[in-house]
Amino acid sequence: GASNRPWSRVFHRMGPLRAWTLAALAVSKVLGQDCSGHGVTWGEGIGPPPTGCGGGGPPPTGGTGGGTSTDGCVNPTCASPPCAAPLLGDVGCTTVAGTETLAHEMIAAGGTIAANAHIFGPFEAGFTSQQDNIITNWGCTTPSLVYDTEGGKDIGIAERHVAHTCDIEFPRTVGNTYFGVVGPCGGHTGDYHFHRSFACLYAASGGHSTKVGVVAGHDMYGKWEDFDNNLLPLLDACGAHIGPTPESSTPVYHYHVQDQAPFTVGCHGPSSSGGLVSLAVCRSLYSNCGGNADVISVTLKTGTVQYARFCPCFDATGSNVGTQELPALSTSDISYTPGSSPGTSDSTDSTSTTTTSESTASTSTDSTTTVLEADTSASTSRATVMSGSFLSSKVGWVLTAAGCLATVPDPR
Repeated sequence: GASNRPWSRVFHRMGPLRAWTLAALAVSKVLGQDCSGHGVTWGEGIGPPPTGCGGGGPPPTGGTGGGTSTDGCVNPTCASPPCAAPLLGDVGCTTVAGTETLAHEMIAAGGTIAANAHIFGPFEAGFTSQQDNIITNWGCTTPSLVYDTEGGKDIGIAERHVAHTCDIEFPRTVGNTYFGVVGPCGGHTGDYHFHRSFACLYAASGGHSTKVGVVAGHDMYGKWEDFDNNLLPLLDACGAHIGPTPESSTPVYHYHVQDQAPFTVGCHGPSSSGGLVSLAVCRSLYSNCGGNADVISVTLKTGTVQYARFCPCFDATGSNVGTQELPALSTSDISYTPGSSPGTSDSTDSTSTTTTSESTASTSTDSTTTVLEADTSASTSRATVMSGSFLSSKVGWVLTAAGCLATVPDPR
């Protein structure tokens, strides 16, 4: 009878008004589906759209493609630092707009990346058959070779793995089109988010790089401590240090963009004493680091390395399983000259300030661990803008008349 039908039971328990309200909300959610993957995970030549996202026509070719954040960036807070940073999702928000130099995915050359874009951490969220057309477009003829349902590799090592496994140059530029998981400025998708580089948000000129964003209450700057004097910053495990900035002549804790992982931030500092955050303290914030780490072997063109999934704390050699402390923790210098030994004060241009650090464990070098190395075989320009693969997760909740059902639309 009618009383045995599922909808009748819903009406009986909840009453018709509430049941129809829930049903209306469910329809509204479907009609408001996150369609930010247009031209990336669905669209002409890629695949059908998610329910409620239209017919899958060609992606935009100009204007401010990808420049408007669908949900808006939400800057996290850290009331009692140090704090773990989100492994997927917003770790901070940009404060300036930029212009993309090359065509990439939904953004044309000359397209605008609006301010208040998301700043994400270093990790990709995995590759599956959902990205087959994207991976093929990279030049990888057998996409399944790079499938990784678990994710948790930083974008740099993920791209290097794709380049090796698919035997391609990746990323690369052909004409005015950039082939990579992210564009030259360091981000991607309609709900634009950065994972690295930020190259179009500041100029490589003058002294200290200008501000590009805010991370949990502390400013983030471009990669240079002093461009004119060829000085890079010495940073703690969170990706920050204490020194003067264009906004403050008094030394303050602030972040810098980095060319190597974690690229943006490893954690939210400063230390509990207001100083720099050590490698050991950073790793103590995450269950994915240290003894509980999911360590895997990743094969690159340069050999096989050991890597801990979703551990954002990298040592002085660039490894997230090695234990060599960062030079910033053992010197008063706040900068170094590229090519020199950081923290040895071998440059007369080196600047310094008094900092304090916090450490909870010995960090002797583990000589048996194979560590990551910079990809110096690629051209400098490609290495600088190389932004790896990270199909960043966004979770949508579909409210049905029978209850709440969690669904995951596009993992990018």
